[in-house]
Amino acid sequence: MVMRINKYSELEALEIVHIFDYYDFPLFFISKSLKSEYYLNYYIEEIQEHVDKWFFSRISNKERVNLIEQRISVVKLLNRLLKNGRLHHLFIDSLLEASEVKIVLEVVDESNFEIDSYPEEDFVVDYDYISKESLNKVNETIIDSSRFKLVFKDESNNHDIDLNLFMDLMQKFNKTYDGLLQLKNKLINERVIDANYSMNLKIDSFQPSSFGVWLKTDPFEADLFEIPERSLSSFYDLVNEVKENNGIVIEESLEVDEEYNIETIKDMKNFLKEISSNKLTFTLEAQNKSDNNEIKTVVFDKNNYSKIEVLNDILVKNSNEKSEVIEIEGILTSINIPNNKFRLTSDEYGEIQGSMSKTLRDAVKDSFDQQFKVPGKIKTQIERKIINNHLDEEYTTKNKMISFTQD
Repeated sequence: MVMRINKYSELEALEIVHIFDYYDFPLFFISKSLKSEYYLNYYIEEIQEHVDKWFFSRISNKERVNLIEQRISVVKLLNRLLKNGRLHHLFIDSLLEASEVKIVLEVVDESNFEIDSYPEEDFVVDYDYISKESLNKVNETIIDSSRFKLVFKDESNNHDIDLNLFMDLMQKFNKTYDGLLQLKNKLINERVIDANYSMNLKIDSFQPSSFGVWLKTDPFEADLFEIPERSLSSFYDLVNEVKENNGIVIEESLEVDEEYNIETIKDMKNFLKEISSNKLTFTLEAQNKSDNNEIKTVVFDKNNYSKIEVLNDILVKNSNEKSEVIEIEGILTSINIPNNKFRLTSDEYGEIQGSMSKTLRDAVKDSFDQQFKVPGKIKTQIERKIINNHLDEEYTTKNKMISFTQD
């Protein structure tokens, strides 16, 4: 995540929206930019006269809410920021007057982290000096994943479904749920589940109307942190964020707090696209464990089909093409001038396949002096284009030979 505050003028333009600790000046507070981007500010110490050292980090609105609603403690939040490379040291010189001067920022890591910078004891924030109100704990919504209901309904409310369609829908649902579970486990347990791991999702019974199904999850192991439940809650949240066309919140969860990743966005887009392409209404129901088993429901129907564009826009925004010219020494193992194909190997890049540029190919075809030797040592310049198209899921590397020499 790129830190967007770089100059004193940008720092001074931030509005303080919460103050949690105060002594002569705010020591621990949250500030906000004009674009509603939130920043954590935590005073550490005065390192020399008129120069102060702070913790400084961009945080998401979800993290801000979790902090003020006491769902996360201060040290746990700092640790999360530190682990993900999002925590910075900010050095403020109070005598500097030029607002366009760059502020001094450094990423906090093992080389410069000092445990004494942290609070002596962990705590939750309990008072806001801005609102002058006490802060109280708000229970987090935890969905009961041990048994929940999915319903797919078409416009005529048929009671049957094509088997291939049903299997495709369930596969896409399961893939999205699994991806969220991997992320949630990484955030909470600070470890990555084996890539081949999949939540043990089982059919409990079929819904008697439309074509619905009751599902249940069996945790892979004893789960003290309710990872499946929190993952299902994230599924609810993401569908609702799509329905509300809330691209800013989704992007924050992608770029800032890492509640989602690009695979999450693709998986949810593919699942909801399957719903819309088949003109279905999708309903997900489960009990809220933290609120007297109240039924929590999210519905995605024809009124929401167009909202999938918010996910498409994010996928396009995060797609990219990168071109570079690389010089390679290796062995030319194959060349086909009529079909414009080559293959070579090198110690640095391994096996490379590609085509020749039009200029090079024409030059070789018309020249008796410039010919390829196969197999043979070769020095070549390759124009490499790397395409990451998340919307169409096209991930390719194209190699084009633009010059070469051989002994």
